[in-house]
This record gives sequence, structure tokens and C-alpha cells, in this order.
Amino acid sequence: MPRSLVPRQQHVRKPLKKLEGMNLLFCCDNDDCASYLLQHGLRDKVDLVYIDPPFHSGGRYFHRNQNCSTIAFEDIWNGHDYLEMMRSRLDKIWCLISPTGSIFIHLDWHAVHYVKVMMDEIFGPENFRNEIIVKRGRRKNLQYQFNSIDRMHNAFDSILWYSRSKETKFQLPLVEQKSKAKWMGFWSNVNRPTMRYEIFGYTPERGQWKWSKDRALRAIANYGLYEKEFSSQMSLEEYWRLSERKLEFIRKRKGVKYAEYWIPLKSHKILDNIWLDIEAYNYSTGYATEKHEELLGRIIDLFSKPDGLIADFFCGSGTALVVAQKLGRKWIGCDLSPIAISVAKKRLFDASYEEIRL
Repeated sequence: MPRSLVPRQQHVRKPLKKLEGMNLLFCCDNDDCASYLLQHGLRDKVDLVYIDPPFHSGGRYFHRNQNCSTIAFEDIWNGHDYLEMMRSRLDKIWCLISPTGSIFIHLDWHAVHYVKVMMDEIFGPENFRNEIIVKRGRRKNLQYQFNSIDRMHNAFDSILWYSRSKETKFQLPLVEQKSKAKWMGFWSNVNRPTMRYEIFGYTPERGQWKWSKDRALRAIANYGLYEKEFSSQMSLEEYWRLSERKLEFIRKRKGVKYAEYWIPLKSHKILDNIWLDIEAYNYSTGYATEKHEELLGRIIDLFSKPDGLIADFFCGSGTALVVAQKLGRKWIGCDLSPIAISVAKKRLFDASYEEIRL
């Protein structure tokens, strides 16, 4: 192997004097990993945890490489053992997360409802932020071959998002989305009498106008000035740009009952909790449950600090670690499967980290 592709890491079996500020890759049981981190100064230090634990699916998952398939891990549990396994780890992860930190738990229908109840007990229901829906991507619906079915195809996974503290605030989750400028009706059927006033000689008897009276009157004046002095010279969008994108506009067209307000073009939108615009899974490494960098990129970029510490205690093929490295975050990864660690190390070939085996 060329020297440039050899990971710059050390195998560590004895305790390190200081773990904070280091990238760490653990090959061990993640329960032992979490205990080790708590014993060595990482309590309250992790800014964001993403975990993709076993889904309690009852399946075996493979790593396929050059026409050879090897079992990477088995997701075979009875219900009690699965929940005990999750509780032990989530209890310790809670202790590792910083006061302003979060955890994202990626699951599907098999266990998400049970883990949700458990997370309410550990983190508190007041710290539940969202259940995020992500599409499974290329998993085919095979039901066309049957004349009847007993259930629908499962096309999405769920990600539970909890914070350590309900007081924590996050930046607006903006993603790129180009939209054209348009006019929209200025009347709303929300019934607020204090927002009913006269414009263009008309006062609505029910519902409300969408803006306060002072704001609406300024917007009407803005459009009147544009129409009188500038409409023959430039488009409304050009005029809006000349105003440093600050002006608002309201107009009244003949034959239209209500006034209209202008919505400028947008380059971004605020995310809701339905993430169907990106892929959840990828298939670049042959690791069966490999998550897509788009998904981890969105979570880490939007919900962690630029200098934050990211941890994935079921790191599998290492997508969370790869993305954290690209985004300039410090990271901690752990997996019990030697195959998973091998795949992750190949993807982290240019990263500097300590490899720890407990």
C-alpha cells in the first residue's frame, strides 16, 4: 500500500492521558467505549451524537467485496435483550452529550416506537425535538409479483432527535432550493379581527390581512412608486434588487377580489421534518447498511457547531466520521465488527486519529 494511503493512527490499549481534542476510533463493544470515555474526561463534551443501531429486524447484514460476501453483523435479538442493550448505551450517551448537544437515532418501524418511549424516560419528553422521516432510496417494492398483500411496502426510516436541554436553540435549518418570485393572495381565513382594516377601499368582514396595517400601507406605497416611475424601465425583481432586497410590495388587480403581496425569489428554504429530497443509504463500499453522506452532512452541518465533537457509537462503515472529518469537526467512532472498522479505516485513510481496542 502506498505510504500516502496508510492511516496515520496508533493502536492504543492503555489509557490515554487526555482524549479531548483527538479523533478516536474504537474497535470494541460500544458500552465499554462509552464507559471508557466517561472515565477519561469526556462527560458533557460531545456536541452531537448520531447513531444507527440495529433495527431489531431479525436479519443478517453482509459486506460485499469483489464477489465475496462476509457477514458484517447480525441483528438478531429477543425483544427484552434488544431494549436492555439500547438502554444501557443510551444512559451513558446521555452523560457524554454536552448541555447544548443533541442525539439523532436512526431506526425503522421495528423498534422506533419502543426506543421513543425509552428516550422520553432518559432524556425527558420535553427534550424531544422531532421525528425526521427519511426515504429508504433504492430499496425496491417487490409487491407487484403478488395478487394480494398483507401490508404496504415500507419506504421510509425514522430519525428521533432529542436535545440534552429544552433551552437549547439551533440555527435555522436552511437548504438550497431555488424558487421564482410570485404574487399571492393577501387575505387569510385565520379569524383575527384586529388584522382587518381598509386597503384599496375594502375591509374584510371575516378572516384577516396577513400583515399589520402599517406594514401593508408601506408595501402599497412601494408598489405604487414602482408602477408610476420605474415599471417602464425595469422589472419588479430588478427594482427589488436595487433596494438591497428590502422593499415589500402589495397591489390590487382588477377583477381580483383581494389584494396580492409579492414573494421574492428564494435560494433557500427552511427544512421541515420530511426529508425526501436526499438519500438515506449509499452503496459505495459494499457495506449493507451504509448511510449516505448527504444525510449525515445535513445533520452534522445544521445541528452541530463548526468546532464541535461528533460521536457515532454504531459507526458501521464510518459515514458519520467521514462527514465530520470533511466538515472540520472532531469525531469519535465505535463498532464491534472488525469488518465495519476495516471499511471505516479505508474511508478515513487521510485522517489523523487514534485507534483504541479495549
